[in-house]
Amino acid sequence: MIKCLILVGGESSRMGEEKYLMEDNGTPQYQYLYEMLTAQGYPTYISCNERQNEVIPDTYAKLVDTYDQIGPIGGLATAIAEDARCSWLVVACDLMGLTADAVTRLISANAPEYDIVTYQHPESGFYETTLTIYNPGAFIVLKRAIRKEVYSLQDILKKCPTKAIKGEVDFLVNVNTREDRNTSRGSFL
Repeated sequence: MIKCLILVGGESSRMGEEKYLMEDNGTPQYQYLYEMLTAQGYPTYISCNERQNEVIPDTYAKLVDTYDQIGPIGGLATAIAEDARCSWLVVACDLMGLTADAVTRLISANAPEYDIVTYQHPESGFYETTLTIYNPGAFIVLKRAIRKEVYSLQDILKKCPTKAIKGEVDFLVNVNTREDRNTSRGSFL
């Protein structure tokens, strides 16, 4: 079984405004992603911090981060603590160009012999860490990394059997600053 986790827990310090509340897709980004994923029939949760938990309505399933200030790995670790028997599809709230087709393609590529299934950027060769399926085999590596205070999901991907999906990835535009938002706006609207 796959459950989805929308990561909104960051501070958005580079953006200067809350990324999860941006409405580039017609609704707040957390709502847009939540509706996209639940429409595909997947149990979906919003990973948020305490402050965001007060803003996001209780009509949304939420997991409040139990790890403070360690980034996306903390949200994923919180989800694993909630349910370590399922696979978790992690989706960052700043992927403004994400489409349902990209999610379907990723989920269709999932394979039990891999701990992680993700997209690979064709130019850089880097694996995407926040549009990624983390299968239970990766959870031990992730927990070990947190104990060692290594908070890089990229590091987790390097240590686990990972299946890379190659090809067009124009939907993997992380919007972290206002400049990113203005530059990328035409590519996903």
